[in-house]
Amino acid sequence: MSLIALPPLICAVLAAVLFKLWRACTRVQRNTLRHLPGPPSPSWLFGNAWQLWTAEPTEFHEEWVRLYGRTMSYRILSDICLFTMDTKALAHILTHDAVYQKPYKVRTFIAELVGMGEQHRRQRRVVNPAFGPMQIREFTDLFLNKACQLRDILSHEVALHGSVAQVDIYSWLHRMSIDVICEAAFGYDVRTLNVESRSNELCDAFRLVAQSVTRLSLWPMLRFFIPILRIFPEEQSRRYSKARKVMGEFANIRIDEKKREMEDNKMGKHVRRRRGDFLTLLVEANMGASLPEGQRLSDETIIDECRTILVAGHDTTAITLAWFFYNIALYPAIQEKLRNELLTVRTDHPTIEELSSLHYLDCVLREVIRLYPVLPSSLRIAMEDTTLPLGEPVQINGQAHDRIWVGKGTPIVIPILAINRDKSLWGDDAFEFKPERWDNLPEAVSSIPGIWANNLTFMGGQHACLGYRFSLNETKVAVFTLLRAFEFELGLPAADVGRTATMLMRPMRLSDPDSGPQLPMLVRPHRRE
Repeated sequence: MSLIALPPLICAVLAAVLFKLWRACTRVQRNTLRHLPGPPSPSWLFGNAWQLWTAEPTEFHEEWVRLYGRTMSYRILSDICLFTMDTKALAHILTHDAVYQKPYKVRTFIAELVGMGEQHRRQRRVVNPAFGPMQIREFTDLFLNKACQLRDILSHEVALHGSVAQVDIYSWLHRMSIDVICEAAFGYDVRTLNVESRSNELCDAFRLVAQSVTRLSLWPMLRFFIPILRIFPEEQSRRYSKARKVMGEFANIRIDEKKREMEDNKMGKHVRRRRGDFLTLLVEANMGASLPEGQRLSDETIIDECRTILVAGHDTTAITLAWFFYNIALYPAIQEKLRNELLTVRTDHPTIEELSSLHYLDCVLREVIRLYPVLPSSLRIAMEDTTLPLGEPVQINGQAHDRIWVGKGTPIVIPILAINRDKSLWGDDAFEFKPERWDNLPEAVSSIPGIWANNLTFMGGQHACLGYRFSLNETKVAVFTLLRAFEFELGLPAADVGRTATMLMRPMRLSDPDSGPQLPMLVRPHRRE
């Protein structure tokens, strides 16, 4: 059949596809970054995308760094991506957030779950006060109450099973963190922590999202890189849509309640409310007389912000706690040393100052966050033609360059995990779990442009994690409460514990990936001598 005999619509589609392919090929050939060192593309169509999408990307990156150097390029479909482990370049990227922004593809992909709000700077200006040190300090009692509630649940499980119980510690930590963020953010107790394991719609929505992303396939990858394909529904997007709807309805109810409380208070009525919850601070800041009208957030943007707080505020802490307990179960000597330090505190309800004084707890937490970042990497895109300074010159066509030209639209990989365990920065033992390293850090790690503890887990610059103090304090309180009461041992071989090959690095069982994130743990009571 000749092309002329085809219907006009099909001809138009074929022409558009051929034009896109021609333009993509032309863009690749004209991109000067292709002259950087880098791995060959195993696929004419996908480039290196399939390698990075179906395996552990950090391991590929680390091997490529060994072969091609610390600044390189590789192809994902029609994009030439820039990858760098150069800390001077990374500091420049993170501190020039107007030039290097999150790619539209990433923002629209995340929007499937949390929605799309208005200008980022405007949101940060309104939300920032809710995450200040004094505001976070007020939640210490909440952290303690929920940690004690989980302690009592585990005690009940141990009593039911005799001297030892096998539990999915990730599931319980996940429930605890949902309770914490809902009460901290909205002053509302969703009561997901209960002995009968009763669930609710909000908890079910979070579980749907978590269980949908233990591994990836070709179609989600294509939907990520080609946004127009998202008009075709698939299972993960349907789960995201349902979770987004449930979270939006929950947030909308809580916003209406806060507005009524504020109106009642203006009218002289005394309404009992939890002091300092994020939503109250957010609504008050957004309605404050000092905020210009043009910087106020719409109700839909506040709902999107609430979704973001719900997702980021519970899942990241639960994941960090799960990896914390994984490591102290894997290394009994570390667990015993840490427990002995925790038992020097003479109260079950310590202050944040008392927890901050526990040196070994701080060292173990820093090591967990270094080696087990929730996000293994992040992306930025150049919004304009620019040059990127390098601390370590790169060879291009036989010549050394201490800065490289970056064209508008260039994707740039921020290698969080790779930097956090980079042997050239941390030493030959960078891959090992060694809390003692924090007593004598290599000078080189001071060049890492992170907001906390010389690593990139919480990022840096304007896009640094707002809630990192909240997460750190909640983690310390939970560890303090549970480790004083119990001894923890892995409930499966260590070789069977893996990380989900997705955006968030949740623990999973390699022999049973379809069951979703989990971390079986043997729990027995600690007998004080």
